[in-house]
Amino acid sequence: MDTKNSHEKEEKPANEKEVKVDDKLVQIIIDATSNVSLDDFQTNDKKVLSILHQDGDVSDNQYTFNGLVRKLGIHQQSLARSLHRLENAGLVKKTEYGYKLTKNLDSVLVKKSRIDLENLSKAISSQYAQFEQIIQLYIPTTVKVEDVVNKLLGKWFGTLRWIGIVEGDGGYVLQWTSNDKYHVNLKLVSRYAVVESDAVGAKDKSEATINAHRILEQITKLLKEGQGRTEGKNRYSSFGLYN
Repeated sequence: MDTKNSHEKEEKPANEKEVKVDDKLVQIIIDATSNVSLDDFQTNDKKVLSILHQDGDVSDNQYTFNGLVRKLGIHQQSLARSLHRLENAGLVKKTEYGYKLTKNLDSVLVKKSRIDLENLSKAISSQYAQFEQIIQLYIPTTVKVEDVVNKLLGKWFGTLRWIGIVEGDGGYVLQWTSNDKYHVNLKLVSRYAVVESDAVGAKDKSEATINAHRILEQITKLLKEGQGRTEGKNRYSSFGLYN
């Protein structure tokens, strides 16, 4: 019997291990050249990875430190320790606009782990109130959606403070908060810009609407710039017909 067990252990790849996280067995593959230790994957580490991992295998979701505190509801010192561990493990890096995953995550976590991260992300998201649409705008083809994202990334509007961005196959979700009273999201999907909020009460709803129009004002500036470039091309094209 002992011989059989030892034989099975020999057949199992040396870099394939299992660890129990949040009462679930999660399979983690540690690359031979990686400095990642299974002991580094604590509960808060898992929560951070789940938020940064939303809507994709390895995406470009970014959240500020305060944004992660608000999203996850964990103490600042606990989050700082988690981010420190994940940065040292090469899984998370700090950017100008917050924290995001490195491309190493895909080589560290196998499919089952990614499913667990997605399930945890859904559980975290369900803790928040439902959002209601405030305003919607169509973005013409003269303006790139990526230009809209770059113009708004990290910006503050009135009482709104930047939290982070979630990027998925369907589009982008840019997120702000107003003194932790309510949140405002800008969804960019299928060339539509939708601003929504979870504000409750007449005062907060009115304030959220004002801030939503401040966000939309920045988008309309891009639309005017795009329209100007198109009109310029048309003028030159028309002039060329007479030469």
